[in-house]
Amino acid sequence: AVYKTTTLDLRQYKRLQMFIHANALQQNTTQLQNDQLALFIRLGSDYRSNYYEYEIPLKLTPEGKYDYRSAESRKIVWPDENFLDLELAKLVRLKKERNIARANGGAAYNREFSNYDDDRPGNKMTIMGNPSLGEIKTMLIGVRNISSGMKSGEVWVNEMRLLEVNNKGGWAASGALNLQLSDFGTVNLSGRILTDGFGGLEETVAQRSTDDYKTYSFTANLELGKLFPDKAKVTAPLYYSVTKEETRPRYNPLDTDMLLDDALESALDRHERDSVEAIAVTKSTTTNFSLSNVRVGIKTKRHPMPYDPANFSFSYSHAHRYNTGETTAWEREDQWRGVFNYSYSPVYKTFEPFRNLKGKSKWLAFPKAIGLNYLPQSVTFNSELTRNYYEMQERDLEQTTGSKLPLTFSQQFLWNREFSIRWDLTKNLHASFQSATHAE
Repeated sequence: AVYKTTTLDLRQYKRLQMFIHANALQQNTTQLQNDQLALFIRLGSDYRSNYYEYEIPLKLTPEGKYDYRSAESRKIVWPDENFLDLELAKLVRLKKERNIARANGGAAYNREFSNYDDDRPGNKMTIMGNPSLGEIKTMLIGVRNISSGMKSGEVWVNEMRLLEVNNKGGWAASGALNLQLSDFGTVNLSGRILTDGFGGLEETVAQRSTDDYKTYSFTANLELGKLFPDKAKVTAPLYYSVTKEETRPRYNPLDTDMLLDDALESALDRHERDSVEAIAVTKSTTTNFSLSNVRVGIKTKRHPMPYDPANFSFSYSHAHRYNTGETTAWEREDQWRGVFNYSYSPVYKTFEPFRNLKGKSKWLAFPKAIGLNYLPQSVTFNSELTRNYYEMQERDLEQTTGSKLPLTFSQQFLWNREFSIRWDLTKNLHASFQSATHAE
């Protein structure tokens, strides 16, 4: 046999062809006849444990002189019975048959599984292990004695080639809806679909998409305060969004020349089928919810009081992200945030005890100008609670039935508090105080 190490992806091609010639030696001491020698070709990741094999019993060319310019002579030297014309999809179908037989207990990965070519019943196809047409690393061409005795002959091969590129096309679509709900809010909806085989005019066949991709997004901005009477003066801006994405590959990532649908069909049971689909299909979900600066704007008209509802405001938000994929069983991240604000600015007249002194003496100008502020100009308080949680479970790809790798996680809880007061005791005497506490 002869071999070659390489790196090839044959999934985009439909056929493999090669010319083959065989003849007996001039003396023919071993009495070589037709169908006593066979040529085989192996394609796989190695020569012994993971390969596809295709075997052709050889017809002999009689001894004589032939003219290469003659079509009839060329057919005798390179007979059609010897011609390798393999539809590569047959190898994948053979793997599917083997996997179904394995599910029923009739086959195994460590034993050869063979069947004959329906178009050429004398040619035998064999699979061993778990090879993939998407990851061809070795190619081997050999000659095998399929008779019961010792045989000697001469075999030639020529012009191995790949034909008929898979030109299956796909389609893509996108849409968007924008809805204005008067002064109540807006609602936006968008979606996009891109199927296997889609590509731009400038892209080659190899650059086309090999996945089915779909995504949709929903976003709403609403002013919930419009649901209350105007006298309540409620403001409650609400924001909500959800985005979902799904990528479904053409091929099973665990068996890269097997279509995902075929892999699911040949699974041992429902549990294995769900496991394969969970690994192959990548899903992502992102949601956001928030209420920002919710307040009731009611306050005392002439002299705002510390207990007025307008002095208080609240905010809350939650962001969630969840992903699953080939190497990640799940990845989850959550962020919660709650805020309470208090702000009070009293309205009053400055106390001027000597303002009404009578007299024209210039010494009275100073006491008359004295003004005392018996209340602070502003008091603010802010309290913010934040919680973050993240976890990721990586897959053990050698054990598709369950992951035993350790869970990675992190969590954080923060409580931040801030207080400030500004008090101008007089027109020219200013005081302020600020305090901040950050707790983990």
